[in-house]
Amino acid sequence: MRLSTDDRAAGGRRGPGRAVTAGAAFCAGAAVAYFCDPVRGRSRRAIGRDKAAHATHKLRDGLGVLSRDLTNRSRGLAAAVRYRCRSQSVDDRVLHERVRAELGRHVSHAHAVEVRVDEGIVTLAGDVLAAEDERARRAIRRVPGVRGVEAVWTAHREAGGTSRLHGGRLRRPVPELLQVQWSPSARFLAGTAAVVLWTLRLPGPFSTAARGLAGVLAVRAATNLPLRRLTGINAGRRGVDVTAAVTVNAPPAAVWGLISDYSAFPKFMPHVYEVRLSVDGRTSHWLVSGPAGTPVRFDASETRRVEGRELAWKSAEGELIAHAGTLRLAPGPGGRTQVQVRLSYNPVAGAAGHIVARLLGTDPERRLRQSLAMLKTHAEHAALPAVARA
Repeated sequence: MRLSTDDRAAGGRRGPGRAVTAGAAFCAGAAVAYFCDPVRGRSRRAIGRDKAAHATHKLRDGLGVLSRDLTNRSRGLAAAVRYRCRSQSVDDRVLHERVRAELGRHVSHAHAVEVRVDEGIVTLAGDVLAAEDERARRAIRRVPGVRGVEAVWTAHREAGGTSRLHGGRLRRPVPELLQVQWSPSARFLAGTAAVVLWTLRLPGPFSTAARGLAGVLAVRAATNLPLRRLTGINAGRRGVDVTAAVTVNAPPAAVWGLISDYSAFPKFMPHVYEVRLSVDGRTSHWLVSGPAGTPVRFDASETRRVEGRELAWKSAEGELIAHAGTLRLAPGPGGRTQVQVRLSYNPVAGAAGHIVARLLGTDPERRLRQSLAMLKTHAEHAALPAVARA
């Protein structure tokens, strides 16, 4: 029996649909088997409920923050519009404060400038750097209510012998999208723009470019990390920040004796194969377990040491995975010790590489928590004989 062209086309259309249905059925069956397991199903369901409740609380809190931020920014925008449209005739005292505020955005030594206002005419006296002269005049002319600007100040090419022009730094406002951390409103608008760009129907090359931009905006809005940290390019040691803490049932002196001697790490940390100290004791050579058990070597040096309280280190220049970290000890109640670790590292491909490492179970965050758990066990076991003797 031969199938017609229409029948074959219909079968081709049904093929992907059947594959999707089969995949969905498989995932549903796997989920049922996972959560209804007679041995561990109950605990898995409890963990799932806790995670769902935590996610719900975070979503609700995030929506609340976004709502307040959008409301406040809308009010600020409306006030700015009113300020520009309705403030052409104002009292000289109010205008004086406006000019001083605007001057601080365009002059690095605003304290060296004297401002006088008479019926809307602004007189600028004092000292200013020549590079900021014209820019400051233009900015003052744009202030609502200013009828004219008379600059009688002295413009200096360099600070030289003018003490009032020494020091100081120009703090220009940074546009929202160029800031390291985006506001909730900016993240919401960027995510909305990403959805719009993704759904646009454009010719081939333009569609590819639009979807690429949509992907960048979506990832940037979701992670709230700058692109250099997402990609790892020019991020130095600051690609991903990891923090962890553990409370050890042992005195700080006992814990310090373990963490301050790197050469002892292989005794209780299976991920650390070998640690060799240099002659000065401040540089160390490490051999650790990398992805898929591959040995990885790197050099690190101490940058700060406060006996009994704090250690800080950083990797040597040129290492494949640049990192830096700080470890602090804080005494707790009952003779316990709180160990706090902050680690910053720049994996290959930046934060994207960190996500891949998490999926593979080899990311530093997971290993850091495992190492702290091993440190806790080893320190507490080492303290037991001393407690028994006491």
